[in-house]
Amino acid sequence: MVELGLKEREGLAELATDDILVRQALDGKCGRVWVPATGAASYCVIKIYHYMYILGVTPKKDRAVSLWGTIARHGEGSYIIPTSESWIDWLVENIDCRYRNFSRYLLQFKGIKNRELLVELNGALEEGLTIDKVKPDEYETLSNDMWSEDFSACFDNSEDFKKDALGYMVYKDNKAVSGCMGRVYSDDFMELVFATNPEYRRRNLALTAASNVSFNLEDNKINPYVDVRNQHSVELASRVGFEFIKEYQVFQIYNSDDEI
Repeated sequence: MVELGLKEREGLAELATDDILVRQALDGKCGRVWVPATGAASYCVIKIYHYMYILGVTPKKDRAVSLWGTIARHGEGSYIIPTSESWIDWLVENIDCRYRNFSRYLLQFKGIKNRELLVELNGALEEGLTIDKVKPDEYETLSNDMWSEDFSACFDNSEDFKKDALGYMVYKDNKAVSGCMGRVYSDDFMELVFATNPEYRRRNLALTAASNVSFNLEDNKINPYVDVRNQHSVELASRVGFEFIKEYQVFQIYNSDDEI
């Protein structure tokens, strides 16, 4: 397949979907794009950070082999997102390595309905706990604890974390015990993770952290779409101003012998 530069994607407008990252990539603003050949294309692959979209008309025979090769080379560990039922079937038929298939969830921030309630939630934080913006140097610390590793998994390295991390953490003796944070891709889209140390669960700590993310978005008049990993995150986000948009299917492939 042929990779297109940022200024070479004008002819792919007909392949665009409603996905924010797809539109940004096809507008030449970010990401990498591959097509089967130069000129008009009936399908393409788009990769932006660890999101990989496949869209258009599913190919067969030699073109299917070529497409799978591109996905396998560049998509290990990424969220591979089929944009139609036919692409789901195509992936299941063509994947020839270890993979897993699961759901992710898209929401959009619509504004806080009861600001006083969220202020009260912050005021009820128990003695000895504090809440603050995630610290730019916390990448390694969050990576090393099983309960918090999903926070750092949004990022390729500590430099990306320092640049793009947004969110709030609850601290006990300057050590994070819960939080709501993620990666900002633009004012229109971010990935959001909720997590709490098992010793501190059932205290509304992640919800309290999430309320501060919502305050930040509302105060800055930003209404992004957010991608979350499970139904529990959907429930928490819906309590602080986010509205559920859709559930969608994701594949992750593993070419190595590491455990899934």
